[in-house]
Amino acid sequence: MNVPRVWRSGHLGKGVEMLPELAEIRKKRKSFGFTQTGLSKKAGVSQSLIAKIESGAIVPSYSNAKKIFDFFESLHEGTQVKAREFMTAKVLSVDGNDSVKSAARLMERHSVSQLPVLSDGRNLGTISEKTILERMNREGDAEKVLSKKVEEIMDEAMPQITEDSPFELVSSILSHYPGAVVMKKGKVVGIITKADLLKAAVMGKK
Repeated sequence: MNVPRVWRSGHLGKGVEMLPELAEIRKKRKSFGFTQTGLSKKAGVSQSLIAKIESGAIVPSYSNAKKIFDFFESLHEGTQVKAREFMTAKVLSVDGNDSVKSAARLMERHSVSQLPVLSDGRNLGTISEKTILERMNREGDAEKVLSKKVEEIMDEAMPQITEDSPFELVSSILSHYPGAVVMKKGKVVGIITKADLLKAAVMGKK
């Protein structure tokens, strides 16, 4: 019997998303080692409902299906490595009042292509080799650009994540940004770049 999908929102409409196939419930339950009774207690639905879903006898309401899939998602996130486990705790950074030249030298010395701009642990912006070179080409005066303050040419700040951010979330963010800063109680405590992400993947930390 073909089991239909369940709509993620309460109505059919533009941009509507769908939950996974209902047939996945039995597969996921067994992969995590749950009995129907055990899953019912964890997800907050009845055991008979799960039995009927798995046999294809009924299509559950959106809210009940979502409870089950949300529980599975929480288990999946719990098995993922967290940002704190693969971030670089020693954060190379510059202050907005530092000169562009000093920022460029720091990047060259440590073989990095961008640096966060921090002030008292707060994430204010980003300075990169790309930005410096583009500014030099535009103004036609390298020394003038290098003598400027970092805050005069810096780009927007890197995205902020928490220490508990899972690998998949960090990977998604870094597909659009060169790096992300890790925050704790309003302060930057680490940084994750694409190099850190790749290292974590290669070492099996994901």
